[in-house]
Amino acid sequence: MPQSSDRKQRTTRPVAPENSALADELRSQLKGKPTRTGFNRSWMHETAGFVGDILRVVIVALLCLCFAFGGFGAGMLLGYASTTKPLSIGDLTSAEESQTSFVYDSENNQIAKLTGSENVDRIYVSYSAIKDTYLDDAIIAIEDERFREHSGIDIKRIGSALLSALANGGSATHGGSTITQQTVKLISGQDEHSTSRKVQEWFSAMTLEQSLTKDEILELYINLAPMGNNFVGVQSAAMNYFGKNASELTLPECALIAGLPKSPSYYNPLRETGRRNAQRRMRIILGKMHELGMITDEEYEDALNTELEFRQRNTDRNTTVNSYFTEYAISEVIGDISQARGISRELASSLVYNRGYHIYTTLEPDTQAILDEAFKQQDLFQSDPDLIADYPEKPNASMVVINNNTGAIAAMQGGYGEKTMNSSWNRAVSTRRNPGSSIKPLLEYAPAFEMGIIAPATIYIDEPKHLDPSHPNSDWPVNYSRSYSGAVTIRTALVNSLNTIAAELWTDVGGDTALWYLKQVGIDRTDEGSYPSQSVGGFTKGMTSLEMAAAYHTFASGGTYTEPYAYTQVLDSEGKVICKSDPMSYRVYSAETCFFIGDILKGVVTNGTPMNFGGQIENADGDHIDTAGKTGTTSDNIDKWFCGFTPYYTAAVWYGYDNRLKQTNVPSCDFSGAVRIWMYCMNRIHEDLPGASFTKPDTVITASVCSSGYYPTDACREAKAKIYTDYFVSGSDLCPKDSNPCPVHVATPTPEPTLPPGPDDPNQQGQGQGQGQGQGQGPGQDPNQPH
Repeated sequence: MPQSSDRKQRTTRPVAPENSALADELRSQLKGKPTRTGFNRSWMHETAGFVGDILRVVIVALLCLCFAFGGFGAGMLLGYASTTKPLSIGDLTSAEESQTSFVYDSENNQIAKLTGSENVDRIYVSYSAIKDTYLDDAIIAIEDERFREHSGIDIKRIGSALLSALANGGSATHGGSTITQQTVKLISGQDEHSTSRKVQEWFSAMTLEQSLTKDEILELYINLAPMGNNFVGVQSAAMNYFGKNASELTLPECALIAGLPKSPSYYNPLRETGRRNAQRRMRIILGKMHELGMITDEEYEDALNTELEFRQRNTDRNTTVNSYFTEYAISEVIGDISQARGISRELASSLVYNRGYHIYTTLEPDTQAILDEAFKQQDLFQSDPDLIADYPEKPNASMVVINNNTGAIAAMQGGYGEKTMNSSWNRAVSTRRNPGSSIKPLLEYAPAFEMGIIAPATIYIDEPKHLDPSHPNSDWPVNYSRSYSGAVTIRTALVNSLNTIAAELWTDVGGDTALWYLKQVGIDRTDEGSYPSQSVGGFTKGMTSLEMAAAYHTFASGGTYTEPYAYTQVLDSEGKVICKSDPMSYRVYSAETCFFIGDILKGVVTNGTPMNFGGQIENADGDHIDTAGKTGTTSDNIDKWFCGFTPYYTAAVWYGYDNRLKQTNVPSCDFSGAVRIWMYCMNRIHEDLPGASFTKPDTVITASVCSSGYYPTDACREAKAKIYTDYFVSGSDLCPKDSNPCPVHVATPTPEPTLPPGPDDPNQQGQGQGQGQGQGQGPGQDPNQPH
């Protein structure tokens, strides 16, 4: 085996004499196997996994033998190989050094730079930059000692891994996959454990060996290998664990980093137990390097006696903190590139951060500035700070604003206060909470309008109902007010958020049909199956602010759902299009349904539940802008929602507590928290926009209707019944017609006048008797006639 050169010897730093005792003690603690299981699984899981791995290898080995002698095995191998997807590696090794990528808003202003110095979780480094260190030798020694010799797969190594596992109770000291095979998995992101996948992996590995040199394959590996704590690649690991470039690593540091990809969480250097485990593995790797002649006896002993100096964790890194929107847009780009090219997210991320891309987003800077300012105002989040001073955490919120014309995300906020770190929790896209009554327009009212079941003036009875099949004798659901109003219109039921009507309407629509409509607006909960509590917002899996905003945007757009998107296109450093956003867009509701929903929900903002709405939005000149929306509250006031729209924008706000330590109820003084934030932001967003109203389709007409739900007559007016004027679809069966008058209010018949009988009238006596009998029943009154 090749002996180490002088240029590698100089990187070892011996322990000072005064620290030798400490080093000896440390080494004594690192001897032997780890005292804790590396994967925290039971022996049954370990045994089953081990047996499964053996069986897969045996099956593949048998297939290989069959292939060698022809027949069935050859056919299967060829079948597996023919379904292997080609690896997309065209530009993966084309750059000698990392290039800065840029992110722009909708006005082409630069809003972020993606560079190695500012995003230390993944930094591309060329193989030539680390070839003078021990990194390549350390990786090859522990991962694939015949890497320079094989053609992609190493049958001898597979057998060695099996024997190692048998000798170590199921835990092999090394894997059976070559560095090339591991690189294939890092490129494709596929790590399925099956016979077909293993054969396809072998085929891809051999193909990769024909396409790239060994150095190029190794360069891909050192930049894609997971290093724990979301760090990817050796350069990121070197900077975060040792505070230096990969090109400056010493022999023991190289050995430690080379051992991390086997189980990044178990060998996590940022945890005390993980650091001990990592140093044990480092000693194994050093021994292997020594065994293979990669390092001399002196280098080996010096490395064992070298005390590692780990970088002190610094939470105040001098890095640029990207906004919630920027991080979400980058994540979407990475996902789309990964899917389009059939590569792993890790590899797609490496390209985005290191290939000089130009990412053009949909961010509207003025709109985003309003949200940024609002989410730093304590008075919008805490009406009474003293009241919640002893709470385990402070209230939080998220908000998404969508441009109605494009369906694009115009602005996003993922949490209260200043964002202080990258990759922090984005509540706008990651926090899932039940939507409460804000789901009602989406789940039952809009589908019922679309199916022709209801019109805004249709009458339902608000009364105790028994719609819970598991408790058929109990009143369910109950209204928030714990009272009932009798006969009410659909308009009144939605404005006042009556749970009884919502549940009955859900029953009329059909639970499965309701979920189908919900899926059409981007919220797929069909896997849960339908159950009554969904009608009032009780789901197994909650919704995000982004999902709710996109769903409500369907109403604002006139019935067309558009998958929300955060970027328009990505160009490379030469101006070539890497990818373009291509959101799904299709019609879900008719324009009539959307107008009905919008017109009714205007009533929520104008005169609905008292939530400090402040009325409809007005611009700076006092011009009216139609504003519609719906509140939502979950059980025990855990979550507060407000989702709404104008002719220009749609927005959704979730407000509540993260509940990381315990469940915290929103205090009554902050019940309107979501409404406050929504109205504050949307009022300012619309300050300079012209007055506007929702567009009424030509097919929508106004008509009068009696409180009974029928065409009103003079009898209805005489009975002083309520007469409504509301909207209907022209020609629909629900539109009141004079041919179908109100049957409840009927006019009292007027008796015909009776003349006195003349003296010569032969019927005088009979008429007198008849009149007397009639008067006994009352003048002209039929006891069976309604009145």
